[in-house]
Amino acid sequence: MSFQDLDFKSDRARLSRSETLAPSSPAFHPGILIKLLLVATVVMLLGFSVSNWQPSAKAADSTLKLARLHYSLPLPAADDTLQQEIEQTAAEIEQDPWETVTIESGDTLASIFSKLGISSTTTHKIARLNEQTRKLRYIKPGQKIHLLLDEDRNLRKMKYIPDITSTLLIQRDEEQSFSSQIINYQLDAYPVYREGKIETSLFEAAANADIPEDVIMDLVGIFGWDIDFSLDIRSGDRFGIVYEELYKDDLKIRNGRILAAEFVNNGKTYRAVYYTDPKGDSDYFNPEGKSMRKAFLRSPVDFSRISSRFSNKRWHPVLSKWRSHKGVDYAAKRGTPVRASGDGKVIFAGNKGGYGRLIVIRHGGRYTTAYGHLRGYARGIRSGKKVKQGQIIGYVGSSGVATGPHLHYEFRVNGAHRNPLTVKLPEATPVHKTYLSHFKENTQVYLSMLRLMDRTLADNSQ
Repeated sequence: MSFQDLDFKSDRARLSRSETLAPSSPAFHPGILIKLLLVATVVMLLGFSVSNWQPSAKAADSTLKLARLHYSLPLPAADDTLQQEIEQTAAEIEQDPWETVTIESGDTLASIFSKLGISSTTTHKIARLNEQTRKLRYIKPGQKIHLLLDEDRNLRKMKYIPDITSTLLIQRDEEQSFSSQIINYQLDAYPVYREGKIETSLFEAAANADIPEDVIMDLVGIFGWDIDFSLDIRSGDRFGIVYEELYKDDLKIRNGRILAAEFVNNGKTYRAVYYTDPKGDSDYFNPEGKSMRKAFLRSPVDFSRISSRFSNKRWHPVLSKWRSHKGVDYAAKRGTPVRASGDGKVIFAGNKGGYGRLIVIRHGGRYTTAYGHLRGYARGIRSGKKVKQGQIIGYVGSSGVATGPHLHYEFRVNGAHRNPLTVKLPEATPVHKTYLSHFKENTQVYLSMLRLMDRTLADNSQ
């Protein structure tokens, strides 16, 4: 993808439908934006660096407030066959003998079928057909079910529309067997840039910048291996995000993935970009192709505070004596999920002295992690069980020698304890060297958006 693939459009039309510009917005002339964007596009096409292009402060400010970068992405979309099915569906529903039922409070598939004279055998067959049809247990008021019945009230076809983006189609064949498929409708993805500066908290800064909560949580997930968002955030930190908004027929359906992001934490800049390799594997990487993920999570639990840090000598509040503390204690509410900090195998799950209920996981040949004072274990967690990074393995408690609910977390390298808060975590697999040129080619446009906006913001701050 290049800048030739981008369709630069103004937000003025969208703003006119839903909002007006704030009275304090600077004066804006459409010609400035058009000329500015044309110059930027030409410069990119000629191969000049974005860093060499410096718009005026007035034009840059207008661009930041009004310009949105629009383009279409092939999300899960209907191929020719599915498109024909969609068109056929619309035509069929408009004709008799299709019957349409609007689901009301208290309705179930069985009650709806019973009212329409459809046999309980049919209900049973559909409910147990596969994972797709099992979702019919969770039908909601206001949704619609379209039914095509024969003269004997036997079901021929059924269409359930759970949301605006998909339809569940169930049909009976000549052998009287049922089959199902999900028809997905194409969405248009529009990349949007937002930026914020932290004064008190990340979430307040996100709210002030009109960044949705689900997007900011994705941002935390992307940079969570490098930045501890509970401890490392500083006033003055700033961030920028290019993310997708997904539309169907000019109606916004939901937010999509983050395409590129930047976070400046305590003066250090972190950047990430989304990349899908030729094999179809996707993840976030820095501009050099190194994975943003690490082999281990920095914090395996959502916590309110660190109640005790790694130390070779600390006063034990229960034993009332000095002793080493070879881990970190994360204070959290009782029952808070505890997650495996990395892929591995459980080598111990049981009670062990002062640790109380303890889980120990081995990660390859060098690393082990330990999780103590648990209230209980997640279903299926036992010695010998393989676990994935982020998988829930247990729940915060106060078993063993503990003054209150918290997680005691240890990180060991070749059997030796290391401080979980400062140990250098091994990186996950980077972009394969044979894909680096493909990586650069397919991510430069997103990184260019970040660099363009970053330069614009820098010019405005001067």
